[in-house]
Amino acid sequence: MTNGPWYLQIVAHMNDLETLQFGTLTLDDMAAVLALSEEAGWTQVSDDWALMMTTGSCVGFRDKTGVPIASGVALPMDDKIGWVSMILVTKDWQRKGLATKLVENCCNWLEEQGITPLLDATPDGRAVYSKMGFSDQLGITRWRCEAITAVKEEEDCQARADDLIWISDYDAEVFGACRPSIVGNLMMRGPAFVDKNQNGILLGREGRGVTQIGPISAENGTIAANLLDAALSSLSGTVTIDAFDAQLEFASHLAARGFKAQRGFTRMTRGPVTPLGKASHAFAAAGPELG
Repeated sequence: MTNGPWYLQIVAHMNDLETLQFGTLTLDDMAAVLALSEEAGWTQVSDDWALMMTTGSCVGFRDKTGVPIASGVALPMDDKIGWVSMILVTKDWQRKGLATKLVENCCNWLEEQGITPLLDATPDGRAVYSKMGFSDQLGITRWRCEAITAVKEEEDCQARADDLIWISDYDAEVFGACRPSIVGNLMMRGPAFVDKNQNGILLGREGRGVTQIGPISAENGTIAANLLDAALSSLSGTVTIDAFDAQLEFASHLAARGFKAQRGFTRMTRGPVTPLGKASHAFAAAGPELG
């Protein structure tokens, strides 16, 4: 858009927006949505997008050529809560209200089914979402390690296919909602480790240039730390973990393993407050897009 008087700029913005088309995004749009997340510096890969597109509702805006230039996902966990995620707008279309429209659409899609929307907001996002009826629930910090230092692997920690049922049940008990599709997807992608007495789980996935570890749920901090060490023994390269701020001892363990705090998120809910099933047992989230 060329420079000019402010009122001409407003008219130009309005005309630009009229060229956009809103609708569902599908697997056929994979290249475009991957480009959106890569432009934003996010690490989602095609497996992440495919999971969200087939499990929830993925919508977006297309430009006049039909190419998606903005996205949003409403991801139901069960019939009680769902996640709003992947709110992305390409640079040339930012600050035109598209992100707000996408969040509202995703929230409405969930709320029409009686599902309470939640999301994990960045500090900038939190200011916006607070005005849209969201309230704070808890804090999360992203920890990152560029080069993993090998640690001793715990025995009998690798998850097996027949662990899926109890892992899904344990995750639901701690998380507060049943999300078997997500748990099953993460188990296939790995890393996946469990406590041999079924007192803890750790799942994760390979992203673009990074391994994201989470969720981590356990009966106590010692089990959570042991599961983390088992996972780290199988990995190399960059690893990130979105750890719950309330778990101070676990944060100290992350620091001792070479992780550094990067940025914070605030878990927010719109509507009835929906606490974690067992907050004391939750050590790390699956990620802002998966809860």
